Amino acid sequence: MNRSWKAAGWFRGFSWRLLFAGLLLALLQQYGLRQRPGRLLAVRPAMDGAAALELRYSRPVDGASLAPSIRLAPEAPFSATADGATVHLRLTRPYRASGPLVVRLGGRDQQGQPLRRVQLRWEPRPLLLALVSGPRGQRLELGRPDGPWQPVTPWESSISNVLPLRDGRGVVYAAAVDSLSRKNWFVAVSPSAVVAQQHQSPAGGPAAPPWPLPGPATLYSHFSSSNTGLLLLQGVDRAALKQPTDHPPFLRLFQPGRNSRPHWLGPQDPPWKQMAPLDEQPGGSVELLPSGDGIVFPDENGLVVVSLPPLPPQRQLLPGNRDLKTFCGGGQRAVVLEHQPDYVKTIELLRPGLAPEVVWEGEAAVLAVACDEIAERIWLLTVDGVLRDGQPHQDILLLEVQPGHGVVTGLALTDHGLSATPTLHYDPVTHSLLTVLERTTEPRDEEPRSEALLITLTTPGQQTPPQVSTINKPVDTAHWLVRS
Repeated sequence: MNRSWKAAGWFRGFSWRLLFAGLLLALLQQYGLRQRPGRLLAVRPAMDGAAALELRYSRPVDGASLAPSIRLAPEAPFSATADGATVHLRLTRPYRASGPLVVRLGGRDQQGQPLRRVQLRWEPRPLLLALVSGPRGQRLELGRPDGPWQPVTPWESSISNVLPLRDGRGVVYAAAVDSLSRKNWFVAVSPSAVVAQQHQSPAGGPAAPPWPLPGPATLYSHFSSSNTGLLLLQGVDRAALKQPTDHPPFLRLFQPGRNSRPHWLGPQDPPWKQMAPLDEQPGGSVELLPSGDGIVFPDENGLVVVSLPPLPPQRQLLPGNRDLKTFCGGGQRAVVLEHQPDYVKTIELLRPGLAPEVVWEGEAAVLAVACDEIAERIWLLTVDGVLRDGQPHQDILLLEVQPGHGVVTGLALTDHGLSATPTLHYDPVTHSLLTVLERTTEPRDEEPRSEALLITLTTPGQQTPPQVSTINKPVDTAHWLVRS
């Protein structure tokens, strides 16, 4: 009995010593971690339409010590702000990116301890995504700045509805299955905008073969994406050909998959996870808000904005015969086209809490619209039918309009006509526009071909016109693809 009591007492004493040693070790580890420099945990481009990086540190950052510690090579104007452990580094005007940057960062945390210095290689310029045709059909190709073109999809008989995702992770598109139906696909693009200097250089390319989106083949497809990674698919099931009442148009919302399993452990999980289907039955194309918390679409009463979960249900209406043309930057501003009863069209700027502002009015057809991050500059691609030497002719103009100033510059895109899908895209990093038009000055025995135009913009107030150059590659459509 006495021996058992002594053994029990020894065991209790040993347990207390183990507990004390564990607490002491935890305190020493905590002290050691606090003495170690804070480190950079993650870095990615900020998906808000501008040349910016978002850096996340292991501890809150002292903003006052941050900017003096940053060095860019080559030198470029920038601003840096810290919000807790998150840092935003943004290139500022009038900088126009012409190549990659080396970024060196240091600074201190909010306790005055130094942050571990890092060196990054950042390529802020976007990739160029082109739909090209050949004897075997159509495929998508990526062009790197100052680099070669690389195919990212196999040849398909026909490709349509190409959409680069706003968060830069890849591209969605529809490929023809037969003359009536299409299969919807996603192809990932390797994250490549910024890497640690000691690692390999950034390179754009496919991370994997195209992956079919969940769901059946469709009669038609329309895609939209958000800065937060959501993807919206609008379409009609192919089965509607036989049973139209049982297969009305649908809206399906997807969020990125959370696959962290190494590829060598077996097949990867699907890159997309379907969320609850949406009940809306709009009569026009549906677009996700860039923030991902709502959708916008036209109906017979006007332009409708509907919130998405987890926000409480909310529905707003902007009356009138309006079409959404584009969002500006992170989506706080948008540009819409309103059709008047007398065939006059107006371009309006929408800003939170303000009435729509008319920035342009005319009778020409508006083919496409683009704008900068804060909608200070808005560009319109217009076409107007005229008679020239007794023959009908189409004049295509690129107009720049500014709120409060109207049309400030105009550029006639001579020798060009309408393409099958006219678009206009703005890149805030290189301050340039991208469009595809049909070249009309081909020899008479040759068919007109589509041509991608790169329009280098001047800064506001300059009198020199924008510079137009062509991309030395026949393409059907072209887009900027921001790098994730």
